[in-house]
Amino acid sequence: MTTNVIADVAVRWSSYYDKHQAVSVLIRFLHLAAIVLGAGSALITDRRVLGASLRKSVNRDEVFATLRPDHLRVAVCMIVLGITGILMTAADSSTYFASKIFWVKMTLVALLLSNGAAIVLAERRIGRVGVAIGWRRLAITAGVSVLLWLTILYMGVLLTVAA
Repeated sequence: MTTNVIADVAVRWSSYYDKHQAVSVLIRFLHLAAIVLGAGSALITDRRVLGASLRKSVNRDEVFATLRPDHLRVAVCMIVLGITGILMTAADSSTYFASKIFWVKMTLVALLLSNGAAIVLAERRIGRVGVAIGWRRLAITAGVSVLLWLTILYMGVLLTVAA
């Protein structure tokens, strides 16, 4: 019964999405804006962490102090990405669910979320043991973050071409 309700809602949403261009444009805009702001913030933050890892002259304590607000901004953008992504997928679920590219992208998104949790844990560890001891784990998660964000972006572009 629940499956029928979900299917019915998806059919109605798909019809509404197709018939109201302003709605579909707004949702796609919000999705892209969240990518630009979220991925942009994440990549800048990751770059600072990686740069501090490579240069001895950079004060890692200062870099570490700036991370929490940046990660909060990324988390808010991830929520917007999730909501808009679900809405866009529901509007054309038969196309997306049949796409291997879509499922690869969703797997990468799950890995990105897991890596985000690892970043938070690395930050907490630094709070307990200090920057000198905990920095390596943070740098590794920052490198993984860069790789995942860029790969997900590529898969999203590939998905639009293949769909």
